[in-house]
Amino acid sequence: MSKKTFISTAVLFFSAFILLSGCGKSSETTMTSNIVVATPSSVTPILPGTVSESPAATEAAVETPKKEGVKSLLTGEIINKKYKNKRPFAFMFNNIEFAYPQSGTGRAGILYEILAEGGITRLMGLFDYMSGDRIGSVRSARHYYVDFAKEFDAFFIHFGQTHYAISEIKKLSVDTLSGLAAEGATVFYRDNSIQAPHNAFASAKGINKAITDKKYRTKLEDGIGSHFNFIEDGETDNDLEGSKKAEYVSVPFSHYMSPYFTYSDKTGRYTRYAFGTKHIDKATGKALTFKNIFIQFVNEYNKDKNGYQTMDLIGASGDGYYITNGRAVKVFWKKPDGTTKTAFYYDKGYKDEVVVNVGKTYYAVFPLNRKDMVKFKK
Repeated sequence: MSKKTFISTAVLFFSAFILLSGCGKSSETTMTSNIVVATPSSVTPILPGTVSESPAATEAAVETPKKEGVKSLLTGEIINKKYKNKRPFAFMFNNIEFAYPQSGTGRAGILYEILAEGGITRLMGLFDYMSGDRIGSVRSARHYYVDFAKEFDAFFIHFGQTHYAISEIKKLSVDTLSGLAAEGATVFYRDNSIQAPHNAFASAKGINKAITDKKYRTKLEDGIGSHFNFIEDGETDNDLEGSKKAEYVSVPFSHYMSPYFTYSDKTGRYTRYAFGTKHIDKATGKALTFKNIFIQFVNEYNKDKNGYQTMDLIGASGDGYYITNGRAVKVFWKKPDGTTKTAFYYDKGYKDEVVVNVGKTYYAVFPLNRKDMVKFKK
């Protein structure tokens, strides 16, 4: 069966031109950050730039109008052309129940979830650009998140870190913005109405100022392209040989954190649930939804007696699932070294790269010895 099912477009014939109205614009106020006190405020995220479409429909076939801009390397969607070849941002989100709902998670083009110590998980959001005056709360880094941030040539934003993470940051030469470094007072502030250490937040203004102050390179490294093999036209229905229905997906990392996803035929998206309810972005009041889900099974184990986790990622390979449009297919992953991306393939020979639908992606890095606990339902 074909790996791609393309959506055919019906061409309408009219005797007159159709005038399409333009899109409205939203604005937001960016607050000045300080490290002592902050007043919580709602945030209206800045959406990627779009352009009104006003093509003429004639009796002849009409080409689908294209928006101005560039394709996001994270989602494949069209974003403002000013972000072409700009480095993305990797942001560490607090992910315990006390920190819910976070602000800014809904804007992430890719959202990673990986176990930390004690059965909790941390989230790392990948962003084409940062917006908003309240992003977080933010927590400390672990070394395996550094590995994934490096794949995107991303600025790595965190508040604290293990000594293993410090070593990995140095080894891979990852540019960071840390709450425990000199730039911390510029990037982060504390909301004293929330218990520490869960009350540290960042502002886009502070992040961008710190990048300027530190004179970090803002242009992508040569050779960095789309992380996924995005489909060019239409969508893949994922209805391949050996695939299974996946309108409900359970990813039980631990007794404490067992997120699950439900699929909507109407929207073509998966909604994330955590702690028994929809996972909401406080900035928008909307639930987190994703077009794609990747589950990467890894050999995970304790790194030391303190329970810090580690896993075989670099120079490793394994299997997992790609889930989209209500179906899951088994895939195979490989990451040759610390500077290359983790790529997914349909075959064990790593020749036929997985075709990915345009849109946001949830990415679970899941223990291999618990893989049978991942469940799919119709």
